Amino acid sequence: MLNLNPPDAYWKKDVVAFFSRRFALIIKMVYPIALIVPVAASSIPPEYIAAVIGIVAIMAGTFGAGETLTTDLNDGILMRVSLTPIPPQRLVFEVLSVNVVLDFFQLLPPLILVFILNPAPPVWVAAALFGVFMTLVAANCIGIFIANFTSSPADVLLYATAILFPLIYISGFFRNQNPEGIMEVLRSLVPFAYMNDALQAVFGMTVQTSPAAVFVFPTIICTVMAVGVCLTAPRLLSPRL
Repeated sequence: MLNLNPPDAYWKKDVVAFFSRRFALIIKMVYPIALIVPVAASSIPPEYIAAVIGIVAIMAGTFGAGETLTTDLNDGILMRVSLTPIPPQRLVFEVLSVNVVLDFFQLLPPLILVFILNPAPPVWVAAALFGVFMTLVAANCIGIFIANFTSSPADVLLYATAILFPLIYISGFFRNQNPEGIMEVLRSLVPFAYMNDALQAVFGMTVQTSPAAVFVFPTIICTVMAVGVCLTAPRLLSPRL
């Protein structure tokens, strides 16, 4: 067991849970490497390598946030937290921030190995890292949003699948990378698409998105998502029947 003090704030609970159990921590750090690195080292087309990395990031962020909150809801932890004088919006923002950082920490080792195996211009490496980080922000926002409507961790998987699959399709993970018309507009509104383009550029593909766009547009979109999900905090912390 790692020596960690008991949490004295709600957001610290997730940090303690992440680091306190050594074997579980090893599993959490190893499984993204086991999923991502063999694929990155294989000879499959680069667009599918980028898709695998992207989907791992999306699923980790969404399911982790949604299931953690619904579990805490069932355990009565959120009810007790709601009785503290801390504003609900601040609590949700802290949960969002901590979960994103922990998820990124978990994915960083395989990403570093991927970049070692596939040397790319530094600007695209930085853009890919930033794109993954913003994807985790968006995915965690979706997970927190889902927790507003269910107290069942199993339902989180169902709702997340219904929301994420269309977004993954629109992002171009497994379809035409250069859509036109309404699909092009919709794709520009999904942060996952910018991460996908940056990862493809790392793997040597030519993309229409510039590195600057990967930094600018996901930041704007994810800021709006984060503000929106923080505004749902009173509902998230309200009693459920």
